[in-house]
Amino acid sequence: MKVTHVDLKRGVVAVVPETSDDIWLLSLVIKPGDYVKGKTVRDVRFGERGSGRSRRVAMVLTIRVENVEFQPFSSKLRIRGVVVEGPERFGVKGKHHTITVDVGQEIVIVKEEGWPRPLLERLQQASRGLRAVLAAVDYDEYAVAVLQGQGVRIVVDHSMSLPGKDDPRRGEILHQELVTLAKKIVETAKKEDTRVVVIGGPGFLKERVAELVRQLDTGLRVYTETAATGGVAGVYEIIRRGKIREILGELAALEAEEFLEKFERLLVQKPELVTYTLDHVERAAEMGAIEELLVLDELLHSPDPDVRIRVEEVLRKADATRAKIRFVSLETPAGLKLKSFGGIAAILRYPVEQVVS
Repeated sequence: MKVTHVDLKRGVVAVVPETSDDIWLLSLVIKPGDYVKGKTVRDVRFGERGSGRSRRVAMVLTIRVENVEFQPFSSKLRIRGVVVEGPERFGVKGKHHTITVDVGQEIVIVKEEGWPRPLLERLQQASRGLRAVLAAVDYDEYAVAVLQGQGVRIVVDHSMSLPGKDDPRRGEILHQELVTLAKKIVETAKKEDTRVVVIGGPGFLKERVAELVRQLDTGLRVYTETAATGGVAGVYEIIRRGKIREILGELAALEAEEFLEKFERLLVQKPELVTYTLDHVERAAEMGAIEELLVLDELLHSPDPDVRIRVEEVLRKADATRAKIRFVSLETPAGLKLKSFGGIAAILRYPVEQVVS
């Protein structure tokens, strides 16, 4: 996601979605009552009083949003609303129109009530691009790289000088090299603030390194991918295989699943430290008790305006007390499970009952 302009005083943010994940993110951010400006196409009838033939005309319109529709597995977002600004000669003001947003298309989003920081941070995180640590290793060399929105940055490029296969020291020296590589991978992940590591290469070396990395840091998500070679060439081969974007796309859902695992464990062991359904989470937010919050995306687009206002207020209050806020799609297993808890759940800093009493 490219954030091309920000004017928080006027509630204006301009963005260019770069992936289908960005399109989905916009479906969370844009809500009824917002204003969206973008290039679009509309059927216009020409001739006296519109009596002639119609043709599709490209124009820039601003609409007041009434409905946002994202189709799962689609790269397009349909935003329907009433035109508030457009070319006067076409007489479109006051009429309904749907702006279809595709990857690479810039739109301007205006929130008159201001941008809730969690939503703005989601856009800013996306604008920094996808991020993961990549490594490729074989018996001759290894490389470590960072994949980010601006491209690939090689941070380690190392040649291994192993003794011959008959040398009894070969196994120990190889192990030392792999341990060094694993440490560099973990250090890079911490420095770059990412939990995703992909290790590639031929044979079983990648599995050995992956296991060493997991031992050093159990919080990392470590994946392996086959590559014909190690080193820098292997890093680029991993990227060409296309698995990286798929892995990163799963990360938000994985974090939601981790939240729910922790939530359900506390629900059994310490039920006073969790709460769910909008009524109860709202109460916890008012008391500043929320430590972590998980929200189902459909709540942000509820047809009931009262629900939308209440959810946004929960987000504002949770954000004000520095709660960790996540969103999850109904199209994921975690989203379906969260729906059974009323679409919103929280892990608390302290029991709400103690505060009430």
